[in-house]
Amino acid sequence: MNSEYLEKKPLTVNFVANAGVKDIVGRGLIYNDNVAIIELIKNSKDASSDKVILSFNDIIEIDDLIADSNTKPKIIIKDFGMGMSRLDIEEKWLNIAYSEKKNRTDQVYAGNKGVGRFSCDRLGRNLELYTKSKEDKYLRIKIDWTLFENKGINDLISSIPLEIEVLDKDFFLECIGEKEFISGTVLIINELRSQWNEQKIKKLLAEIEKFSPSLDDSFEVYFKSNMSFKDKFLCDKRINNNILDKLSFKTTRIKSNIDELGEYLYTELYYYNEKVYKYKAINPYPNLKNIVVEIHYLDTLSKSYFTKSFGIKPNLYGSVFLFYNQFRISPYGNEKNDWLGLDQRKAQGTSRNFGTRDLIGRIDVRDLNGAFSVITSREGLAHNNSYYDLIAYDQDDQVKLTNGKSDYGYVNRIIRQLESFVVNGLDWNRISDNLEKMQSVSGEEVIKNPDRFSINKLSEETIHKEVNKVLKSKYEIVDFDVNNELIGKINEINSDKFNKFISDFIVKTEDKTLLDLSKTEINIVKKIISESNKKVNVAKAEAITAKIKEKEAVNLVEKVEKKLLIEKKKHSYLLATRRTLSPDADGLIHTIKINNIEINEGIDSIIEGIQYNELTQEDIVKKLSAIKLYSMKSLKMAELATRSGFDKDIDIRTIDIVTYIVEYLNIYKDTIDNNLYIQFENNDIEFIRSLSVLNLSIVLDNLISNSVKWNADNVRISFEVVINELWVTISDNGLGLSELFTDSPEEIFNLGVRDEAPEGVDGSGIGLHYSRSLLSKANASIDFLGNNIHLKGASFKVVFR
Repeated sequence: MNSEYLEKKPLTVNFVANAGVKDIVGRGLIYNDNVAIIELIKNSKDASSDKVILSFNDIIEIDDLIADSNTKPKIIIKDFGMGMSRLDIEEKWLNIAYSEKKNRTDQVYAGNKGVGRFSCDRLGRNLELYTKSKEDKYLRIKIDWTLFENKGINDLISSIPLEIEVLDKDFFLECIGEKEFISGTVLIINELRSQWNEQKIKKLLAEIEKFSPSLDDSFEVYFKSNMSFKDKFLCDKRINNNILDKLSFKTTRIKSNIDELGEYLYTELYYYNEKVYKYKAINPYPNLKNIVVEIHYLDTLSKSYFTKSFGIKPNLYGSVFLFYNQFRISPYGNEKNDWLGLDQRKAQGTSRNFGTRDLIGRIDVRDLNGAFSVITSREGLAHNNSYYDLIAYDQDDQVKLTNGKSDYGYVNRIIRQLESFVVNGLDWNRISDNLEKMQSVSGEEVIKNPDRFSINKLSEETIHKEVNKVLKSKYEIVDFDVNNELIGKINEINSDKFNKFISDFIVKTEDKTLLDLSKTEINIVKKIISESNKKVNVAKAEAITAKIKEKEAVNLVEKVEKKLLIEKKKHSYLLATRRTLSPDADGLIHTIKINNIEINEGIDSIIEGIQYNELTQEDIVKKLSAIKLYSMKSLKMAELATRSGFDKDIDIRTIDIVTYIVEYLNIYKDTIDNNLYIQFENNDIEFIRSLSVLNLSIVLDNLISNSVKWNADNVRISFEVVINELWVTISDNGLGLSELFTDSPEEIFNLGVRDEAPEGVDGSGIGLHYSRSLLSKANASIDFLGNNIHLKGASFKVVFR
């Protein structure tokens, strides 16, 4: 090029877009397939569609692909929004980086960068776009993305022609697989760039589940496929996100929001779905408004509930997610992503600070004014002033509040308020060191040496102290309200925390063989027995203090004490000899606990009755007889658990099962609960079998105990012999099986699965599991029939063969 030409060339120049820019704004920025699909779903929502259908058709494994080369995998994303006209396609959709959304402030949009359309290029080499607006015709445009690749310096992206086709309505509907289509857009992506298999699709659906908090009736996402998958999780389904709602009644949580104008900050703290306190403060963060924060603390019990309910451990699901204009911003909240600096802080104080594994929650940012900025790659927010006002966690990055003070970001300050209540107010794990050498105790330390530690009593004064710390914070509080009644009973609600720890231990060791149980685990069993008898010992002491004068009653109490002493010796023998437990020990210990609770309550009833002169000598003898019955059953089961001089064959008898059930439950009704009405039907039949009467008694106890817990005062038991089988139907008039399990009743027979019964009566999720196990040893089975079968409550059928 000569100098004369250069001198004549005008100095006015302009940008030139090479065809290769497609790769930069497409696969270069959107480098994750899941992000690409979510970007396209966002576009559908922004187009005012009320639902999106995501279809994976003919997605096959590599071996199958070789076997059938004619199969063409495709991804289809279909929405029913506004659709596009020819002018929209030409001037907007084909205009790189153009987005009318980022110039609109009257509505929140999921995307505003104008590059989401290149997600199609990320997913496949060919795109067929079908669209229909209410004002225009049925249109199609086909794009072969490879035409824009490997081009030279003079190949402009605008030099490659594309054609908009006007289609006949019937042909258009046939192509998109619909009988009618008023408006919307359908993307059919062919020649996929990635291999999709079952595991990858499962991960995609998990990401979609948590990509927006607004997956509800106003915006629905459906997954469909013409393939058969091994995992039922991948069947055609509606995808939703309501995990935090389901967790609310099982966790301690805090919820806070800054109003739309950014004037006030409102916060509420809940303990197991009951409000502890709430306050209103002047918003001290100058760049924040229209934000909602909800954080849940996950203790051992909550983590166990999460795993059982959602099929994934909470640490694998994620921690605290950020949603910007109703859509999730990755990677915030991903496993091992410490964007809030929680794990860094926990490393400085393991026992007093939360880590990412301790929390799950979300932050919802509604940004109409562009205070925040999403990084073009969709991998986070730009670190501007608004970002630091939101999450600053480092001492050196503290933000300046409007009141002139410095503090951590909004989210971290709210997390610290929750942390202060849990760690100090609730005394964290509530276990203390008897040697007074450890200020804080972990679960691992308890397992190593259970005898060294004990349960703390929660102090109402301490809880109040932590709650009132909010008033001394750097916020200007204008209104504050405390639920003093709840604080007064938190200790009562939380008193069985250590037993929950023990229940989790039972679940963890259920699959171990006899020889697998270690010395440490035997020590924990010792702790189980000790805790289960603790209330009984206290009650006995109270009975002695009450100075029961009736001679016959005193004699019976002494007999009960002797039986309990024998039981304790048997338990001590277990530890002294270091023998392993029998496979049934967990179920027996559970039943011992039930019996001891009945003993405890029975003695309390006697003490109260004597103090207020409400019991006759006959009443006392009758109640103590019931206590004796439970004590002897506990003794026998303790002997079986420790295998101390007990031959299980002694318990095997040949009986008439019908007669035994009737007689046993009549004794139960007469001696334990006079208010319980038990009716029998067709009990004149005979069915002779050899089985363990102890096991049968335990099963009957569990079933009747469950009925009473769920408010039943009437139980109906019917017998029927059908082809050499005895069918026993047990129905009650209680509240019936919870709605949590009516769609999948088999879950109630899984170990640890339970729901809270009325009036705070809570089971451990062990009874039905071991009832089925014990019956199976007698060649019998138990199943849930349903609610409202014979009486208005639950019905179960036991079949003896």
